[in-house]
Amino acid sequence: MAIEFTKYHGLGNDFILVDNRSTSTPIVTPEKAIAMCDRHFGIGADGVIFALPGENDTDYTMRIFNSDGSEPEMCGNGIRCLAAFLADLEGTSRKSDKYRIHTLAGS
Repeated sequence: MAIEFTKYHGLGNDFILVDNRSTSTPIVTPEKAIAMCDRHFGIGADGVIFALPGENDTDYTMRIFNSDGSEPEMCGNGIRCLAAFLADLEGTSRKSDKYRIHTLAGS
């Protein structure tokens, strides 16, 4: 299965961003994320971030699989990249947009 992605970086971390707004379940498994993040045989990244539909009155939900397949509650540099990714998807200004994003750590 082909997966469209974009790669972003923020303050020393790089992430693979996936537009996953059509379903609330990540379209990549933790095992596939490990392969994608491999710097020698994959795309190379610190993690895969998914832009999912919002939950609990938020605009979007963020899920992330680290390069080892683990799933953290949240990532500060990752959420910055996600906000830029969402602005790019929506075709709006990165500096003026604000999003309420649900994470495993809360909203």
